Amino acid sequence: MKRAFLYSLIILTQLLSGLPILYLFYFLFFQKEGKGGALDIVFNATLFVAFAAIHSILAHDFARKFMAKLVGNDYVRTVYVFIAGITLSLMLYFWRPISGTLWNTEGVLYWVLSVLYLACVVAVFSTTFFVDTAHYLGIRTLMRSMRNRPQKPDVLSTKGPYAYCRHPMYLFQIFAFWLGPVMTYGRLEFACLATIYILMGTYHEERSLRKELGPVYDIYRANVPKWIPRLKPWRYQR
Repeated sequence: MKRAFLYSLIILTQLLSGLPILYLFYFLFFQKEGKGGALDIVFNATLFVAFAAIHSILAHDFARKFMAKLVGNDYVRTVYVFIAGITLSLMLYFWRPISGTLWNTEGVLYWVLSVLYLACVVAVFSTTFFVDTAHYLGIRTLMRSMRNRPQKPDVLSTKGPYAYCRHPMYLFQIFAFWLGPVMTYGRLEFACLATIYILMGTYHEERSLRKELGPVYDIYRANVPKWIPRLKPWRYQR
């Protein structure tokens, strides 16, 4: 019974981590100009701030400890993924179109920007192959719990794009926010808010990584740029 329950959680975790991201990229690409005005801009901003606040609070130690008391340590990351996926989907669903378009391309430029956007989307998902995604989603924790095995400590990944810059996934996400054949003012608002949130979020994320990984992350930070990629990959020498 417990095994079936854990397998169900693993499947739900994969769905709630992947589908909302796909929904985000669909939302960004298929934008339509609306009739919204100043009140709708404020409404969208409030939605985003609420999402960002929930997402940020859950990432803090006190929230993790509180959730651990409620559901147990093995399920903390899973609950985080559930809440993050659901709140992201709700924000995108209730986002209001805004009147006006910054650019709306046609012809060759339309296809060039579309291909570049698709390349960014593929790059975002490709970066997940170079980190232990199962661990960060809590899936590996559930699997080890199911097999009664102790949990392994976090390990720094310096493979693939992570040998060139510290946040390649976020970098490609930012490119995806701003690239595209159509930029409505609704998408422009989302791109501005999301970019600011990522830039602020990476600062706090790196503080957490320094606590979890220790001196090895300081060495990584000293050798690998945060955003602008190195020309040559960096290799960690033990």
